Amino acid sequence: MTTLAPSSFDVRPLEQEDRDQALDVVWRAFGWGYRQDAADDVFTSRSIEADRTLVAVDGSGGDVVGTASAYSLRMTMPGGDLQPIAGVWMVTVAPTHRRRGVMTGLMRRQLADLAAGGEAVAALWATEASLYGRYGYGIASWRQPIEVDLASAAFTPHATGLAAGSAARLRLMSLSDALPYLAAVHDDVLGTRPGTLARDADRWQFLLGGGDGRPPAEIVVALGPDGPTGYAAYRVREGKPGLVPAGVVAVQEVSATDPATHARLWRYLLDLDLMSTLTCESRPVPDPLAHLLADHRRMHARLDEALWVRVVDVERALAARAFAAPVDLVLDVTDDVVPANAGRWRVVVAEAGGTATARRTDARPDLSMDVGDLGAAHLGATSLHVLALAGRVVERTPGAVAVASAAWSCSPTAHTAEIF
Repeated sequence: MTTLAPSSFDVRPLEQEDRDQALDVVWRAFGWGYRQDAADDVFTSRSIEADRTLVAVDGSGGDVVGTASAYSLRMTMPGGDLQPIAGVWMVTVAPTHRRRGVMTGLMRRQLADLAAGGEAVAALWATEASLYGRYGYGIASWRQPIEVDLASAAFTPHATGLAAGSAARLRLMSLSDALPYLAAVHDDVLGTRPGTLARDADRWQFLLGGGDGRPPAEIVVALGPDGPTGYAAYRVREGKPGLVPAGVVAVQEVSATDPATHARLWRYLLDLDLMSTLTCESRPVPDPLAHLLADHRRMHARLDEALWVRVVDVERALAARAFAAPVDLVLDVTDDVVPANAGRWRVVVAEAGGTATARRTDARPDLSMDVGDLGAAHLGATSLHVLALAGRVVERTPGAVAVASAAWSCSPTAHTAEIF
């Protein structure tokens, strides 16, 4: 089916003959300049799902002027269950066709396709924060980019003892050698934190194998008596020559199945020779590293948004996550893009840890909200109480915000380590 987007742009699935033009649009839209032949390797490594990729085609000239795609991902939801989500990416518009309705046509078509039988939840990383709220996405998780002064990165006595007590030995490995251990650790922790994504071999290769102008990651694996207990992936940037070390340890990810291994891996990273600074672009909020350091102020952090989540199907989405407390409330939801979500829903959770049933009702609402705010609360990291204080969630029945906020909350806080 072909849908006519505003300003005479046809939005339709990607066809083989569209591929080169589509890649050209993506390259220019992200400011990467003219596409080189080698650039195609990046998209090969990211495994574009052609059947989930849309293009906007200029109705007069037949040129591809916009793209939108989605990965078929699985994400840990509150409660620990792994659920399918649509990982939206490659949303671009040619610079010659901005502000002509192209992005709106693409996003509306993508959401219509999902509502017709796709995943109940979509998620994305936003390159521009002002864009996606208009399509019903809300900020559902947060991250901390950090920078640590290595000259003052001493541990507390407790953390020092914890790291020293680890029975694991550390080994540097290539990705191919480390992959079975990485997968074992990741699978072990997958259900423990909402927002964590399942990974296959291609995903590991994309994340740690190099490409996009990056060298392969250094990988250190912690091996305990009974198998792997953790790993760290990082890259080292040599500093300018000088009288004092000036290198940078750029940490991509630290994962561990127990506190001692976690402390041991961080101590390794903080003690690398000839380095002056440690950075990491995505740490959870709050970050346990702050509680290992004797002076946590040496870890400079700022708060950034991470995942934006869109509830595509209210009934299915609420049935696919667990709630921290029982609840019986009526939500009045507005949704200007997916009309089937709009209206009043009675949401019932029988007991703590249970999922919700959401059914249509004509009863008086207890809370009113936009679908974007329902998406923001979906992983439990953005509180309905905070959204209410911002005036985005409106309390119709006294006490309803407190009840709902407790039910939708989740510990540990949602975190997604990688950008897709």
